[in-house]
Amino acid sequence: MQTTSEPEISPDTVVRALSARFPRWTIWWGKSTSHYWGLSRRRDGVLVYVEAHSAREFMQRAREIDSHHP
Repeated sequence: MQTTSEPEISPDTVVRALSARFPRWTIWWGKSTSHYWGLSRRRDGVLVYVEAHSAREFMQRAREIDSHHP
């Protein structure tokens, strides 16, 4: 019996999509951690970062940070 599954999307493709959606963020995939990482500078100069297990979690956390510090 053969099961069908969705094709796995490469982390590089996901990072490109996230970077397009969040242009103020520098985003990368940690090969050792298997997590998505992002770094952004707030208007007051403070650097903030996100570590997330999934692209969805990264988007949620980056949106939350951006909404509190536009």
